[in-house]
Amino acid sequence: MRYNKIALSILFGLSCTLTPQLSLPVYASVKSEGIAIPDEFAELYSGSTEAFDFQLASAKEQLVIKLNSTPTSASLNRESKVSVEQYLTRLNVKREAVADIITAMKNITTSSLCLGKVSECELMPERYAFTYDFEHKKLSLFINADLIDSQKTTRQFHEATNQQYGVINSVNLNYHYFGDGGASLIGRDETLIGLKYGSIKSSLYADTAANKFEAEQLSYDFESQNRRFQFGHFKYGYEQNTTAFMDLSGSYSQDIINYSSSQNLIDGGKQNNRRLFYILPNKGRIEVYRDGHLIYSKNVDAGQQSIAFRDLPYGSYTASIVVISAGREILKERQQIVNNSAFSLNKGEYDYSFSAGRFNDRYDNSYDGGVEQSQLTKIQAKLGYLVGPDSFIQADGFIHDGDYSYKRTGGLNAYLKTLTEPYSLQLESNNFVEGKLSYQLTDSTMIGGRILSNSDSTLSELGVKTSLSDDSTAQLKFASFSNGSQFIAADVSFYNIGVGYEKFDSADSDFGLDNFMLSNTGYQRLNVNLSSDLWGGQGYVLYVNNKLDAENEAQPFLDQSDYWSVSAGFSHSFVADSVINFSATFQGGESFGVKDDWYASVLWSVPLSAGWSASSSVSVSRQGLDEFRNSVANDRQLSRNLSMNNELGISYNGTDIERNMSSDLSSNINYNNGYVASDTYAYISSDGTHSVSSSFNSTQVLSGKGEVYFSSEQSDAYIIVDAQNQGSDDAHRGLLSIYDDNTLSYSENIDREETIIPVNKYKAFNARLDTDSSNYISDQTREVSGYSLPGTVISLDLDLVKVKTFISSFDDVNHQVIADVECTGEGCIDVEQVEEGVFKISVIAGSDYQLVSENQTCVTPTLDRDSTHIVNTGNNYCLPGLDNDDTLMLAQDKSLQAVTIDGNEYYFIGVFTNEDERVNTNRKLEEVGLAVITRIVGQRQYLYVTNESSLSASQVSLLNELSLYAKSLIEDDSFAHNWN
Repeated sequence: MRYNKIALSILFGLSCTLTPQLSLPVYASVKSEGIAIPDEFAELYSGSTEAFDFQLASAKEQLVIKLNSTPTSASLNRESKVSVEQYLTRLNVKREAVADIITAMKNITTSSLCLGKVSECELMPERYAFTYDFEHKKLSLFINADLIDSQKTTRQFHEATNQQYGVINSVNLNYHYFGDGGASLIGRDETLIGLKYGSIKSSLYADTAANKFEAEQLSYDFESQNRRFQFGHFKYGYEQNTTAFMDLSGSYSQDIINYSSSQNLIDGGKQNNRRLFYILPNKGRIEVYRDGHLIYSKNVDAGQQSIAFRDLPYGSYTASIVVISAGREILKERQQIVNNSAFSLNKGEYDYSFSAGRFNDRYDNSYDGGVEQSQLTKIQAKLGYLVGPDSFIQADGFIHDGDYSYKRTGGLNAYLKTLTEPYSLQLESNNFVEGKLSYQLTDSTMIGGRILSNSDSTLSELGVKTSLSDDSTAQLKFASFSNGSQFIAADVSFYNIGVGYEKFDSADSDFGLDNFMLSNTGYQRLNVNLSSDLWGGQGYVLYVNNKLDAENEAQPFLDQSDYWSVSAGFSHSFVADSVINFSATFQGGESFGVKDDWYASVLWSVPLSAGWSASSSVSVSRQGLDEFRNSVANDRQLSRNLSMNNELGISYNGTDIERNMSSDLSSNINYNNGYVASDTYAYISSDGTHSVSSSFNSTQVLSGKGEVYFSSEQSDAYIIVDAQNQGSDDAHRGLLSIYDDNTLSYSENIDREETIIPVNKYKAFNARLDTDSSNYISDQTREVSGYSLPGTVISLDLDLVKVKTFISSFDDVNHQVIADVECTGEGCIDVEQVEEGVFKISVIAGSDYQLVSENQTCVTPTLDRDSTHIVNTGNNYCLPGLDNDDTLMLAQDKSLQAVTIDGNEYYFIGVFTNEDERVNTNRKLEEVGLAVITRIVGQRQYLYVTNESSLSASQVSLLNELSLYAKSLIEDDSFAHNWN
């Protein structure tokens, strides 16, 4: 309304200025406004000193200041100048910017960038701008990020002491069974022990098929301010800071002590959003291996599927990706994973890392020659045939055995000669020291350097990394070894395109630091992966080319091979809501023998009805038509936690030499109850092929109070809400909200006693349980805050009590509407008047309360404490004489007392639940001439008598006799605790 008056006055003033021939009113002039103001608004525009809320946009803190204000402009009052300067300085606004802002506040107006409601404006100014809200007495300041002193903001660290620590243990089991290849069980157990100062982490790995059991990690980690200290055993490297971008390809086991800078207690970093895509002709399973260790597995449906880099372990390494479908491996390829970019610096900042430790031997044994002549004879005689249970000599001259390939050069005899010559795969010195430094040169570019020495050899490295946008990064690094070996690597990620290139030039054939860190032979590798929306569909291309250095291929042990692979796929919607998928893979190189290999497939999936679908696929390869398959699948949600997808198919497959028809059944089963998660892929075919792959995951969380909780999701920190509802049948406990750095990250209505939420580490959290939407209340705190260091278990424990809400209208004993009702006692929560005489009353189930109106007690029918609904109890009464104070019935001299209401005297006789007893009492009262009033509430009948004249002796005698009964009722039942 105020704005409307102002607008009308301004328009009226302007119109008068444009029409001077009219008779003009008298104006007051406000010089600072520069406009003519009608006389009746002169006082409003004369200006006054008022208190305003002042806030820097996005800041949590507000400041109350004084402004010399008018409806359209203001100036900063001298009294508030110092407080504004201190406020802006405290929020790390640069000193020169603070001075400019203070000067600008001599004449404050709303920026022209603000359109619409002033209170809703969000501005992005080149430097700074104001929004001035005279109506709500608020002044907002918007500034450009360049005016914030980033050097000061980085000095604000979270507390390093962990006051809410616990133990987190995660178990992962994977079972594999192939009809023709035996069975294996792979297990990993990871334990994170949170301490008051730092954390301890261990990772144990076991594989029954490889007869392997080893510790992948056992370490201690502590951070304080911008410093980090780590020591322990790391098989696959460890997180540090931005210097990690200079880690070379691959990983190596080491026992180290590391001291480094850290920004973790400020910001937890960014997620890596890169993905690898695949198309499966049938449902199946994707598994990822690192150095022979299973690190990722997941059941997948037919069609396009993907692997997110962020779901894979930390580091820069080559991973083997296996796709299993129709009971066999249909794809196995190697991809370079770069997953160490989750750290960032501000311009002008730097990170450092200093390490000292010992390398663990990369290979199990050195090869010292000494092959028996009988074995050499067998190798000569069976070239191209099976030599041992795990070895095979191919025509290209490779013997493939486990993780290594033995290369034949110069003919078979030359190769056999290498088998008899000693060759060491161990370093002469395993001790080393290392120093790394990275510097943020510009907002988007980082440079770094590294020195590592093991006394026998030295590595020197330089690197540069740049970010073109949040989705586009590039990095280049060059390493030189003192023996002359060199390594260069480049990695580019541009939106949905990722390109990686590596080249290692090994200077000599002796095994040294360069071979230990990279490979025992020179190689070059190119990886390309891209995905894109194309022609209304989704397509992807994966390419990898790994080539050995010819100068070093005479080594008897090789951990590289000549190999190339191209995979491409395209998925697009088709008729009748169906989806058609095309995929093709070409693979070749010396590892594949004389001929390259290729195969391609087309998959068409058609939805039939709810839960049912049909698929048809054709696969071809170098041998010709590989398979033609039709199938029907059913996807069922068997329960809240269990789902199953079954597929029945008929296939026509084989080669030009032999073709056959077979039927098969496959099933994907997924179970997740919040405590454990498991999935199983099973396949059986009429041709005898059968396989089972299954995984089981569960995390156990031990809080600082010694309580154990279970979760199906693994994390380094958890928030646990334990809301006890005293065994009530009403499951809904309220709305649980979790804020991550003031941003809502979790919101869910909870209906279980224990809620375990995994959260990101190095974040400030606030968790709150809002019980307003439930039938519960708690006198304990419903909110908890904390900071999630590794091993943090933030607990919110609540004992909930049942709230019963009912609606009732009340009359007095004369049937007059009761205007006001109050609640007294520990069970009271709230009394709300809905309308005249009608009240909504909330009380704690099982606790004492009493409803009163003046000197009358308000009674209601007995309530069911387990009911979850608001009960309408109808019309009830507020009655006299029910108070626990028996002086309402008997005076000090034991003479009978009456209660007077509206000039009438009433005597309370008692409350009856037995009809015969009430009738008998009623008869006695009428026989002595008393008028009886009965008020019924639920199963109870309240009796009163009244008399227009003075009581006779017989009436007094009877009432005194009955008053003893009424008094006993009051002592036995307060008429307040009305629960079953």
